[in-house]
Amino acid sequence: MRHQETRATAAVRSTYFSAACARILYGTQDRPSRWHRLGDEAAGPLFGVELLLPSAERPDRAFAIFHVRADGSVLLDVLRAVAGRRGSTAAPPDFAAVLPSWACLASPARPFTVAFQTFPTADPPPPPDAVRIDSWTTADTWLWHLASRTTNTDFPPDPEHADQLLDGRVILSADWRGVVNRDGAAFVGLRPDRGAEDIYFGFAQLYAHTAYLDALLVGMIQNANITEMIDEAARAFEADDLPRHLARLEARAARFRNIYWLRDTSNHGPANTILTAYQEQHHLPERFDAVLTEIVDLTRIAQTQEGQQVGAALGVLTVIGLPFGAAFAVLQVLGTNSALALAIGVLAALVGSGTLLLTRFGRLLLRSLRNSE
Repeated sequence: MRHQETRATAAVRSTYFSAACARILYGTQDRPSRWHRLGDEAAGPLFGVELLLPSAERPDRAFAIFHVRADGSVLLDVLRAVAGRRGSTAAPPDFAAVLPSWACLASPARPFTVAFQTFPTADPPPPPDAVRIDSWTTADTWLWHLASRTTNTDFPPDPEHADQLLDGRVILSADWRGVVNRDGAAFVGLRPDRGAEDIYFGFAQLYAHTAYLDALLVGMIQNANITEMIDEAARAFEADDLPRHLARLEARAARFRNIYWLRDTSNHGPANTILTAYQEQHHLPERFDAVLTEIVDLTRIAQTQEGQQVGAALGVLTVIGLPFGAAFAVLQVLGTNSALALAIGVLAALVGSGTLLLTRFGRLLLRSLRNSE
């Protein structure tokens, strides 16, 4: 993608972010993780597709990014169609048609949309079927409807809690604003767009398709990893080997925290603010802390079970070994080594061990050993 003479290649985009963040988004020179493909005229409004492989350990999973061109008059309806809203009159773009033959969309894949819209006038009309919220400006109304992919018919906002719906608002400059919510993000111009002569909005659109989109992708990768770790922790007691399952989960959490758990993406403020807004919308810090706490609790339970199992096994060995030791000691004192004496000694030891295991203490040891398995 480009605007005028500026081309947003992977090499150029990587300079916007920190080295750690760039490795997540683009990989390295020896092992790239980002591929793009320009659309042709047959693809209609789709003018580009990107694939991001966030982890080399899972080559079967990737993020697909589709770049769509839509006129401002139908943009909201296209977003509603992508989100699967009822009553949308627009047909969703055929995303699968622009994917390479070796890639396919997972079902069900929940799309996250990013919209950019400007207006030719200083006083644009509100979105179609928009409810009036006294505390919202027209730009706020557009931001919320575009980010949520809804109209008033789909989801009427509660006027008493309307400001909370814009908690993910991002202040970019005097010319445009952004907002991030759980299912989408939107960027809206605050002044008239002068068209092809408006250099600033041209670069703003380029940033929305590249750097700011990439900041959101970092949050999506974090969200996907945390969700999978929560699921693995929830299935811990179903594992055949709990200690080994927890060891893998601990290693994954440590690797995630070292590589993917970024709170800042670059030295540039807007991208950091966008990532923070996404993290807050999905409660990622709280969810990751909860996963770490769950791993600690599960590890303590596993260690307690292992300790009980070892203690019970040692107790059973003691109960079994004590009569045998006593029997062989008696035979040694008597100085006999005949087969009959040895058989009598072993039989006496077996009877003694069985008797001890039938006592209350012996039954407790067997029960502890059985419950810890």
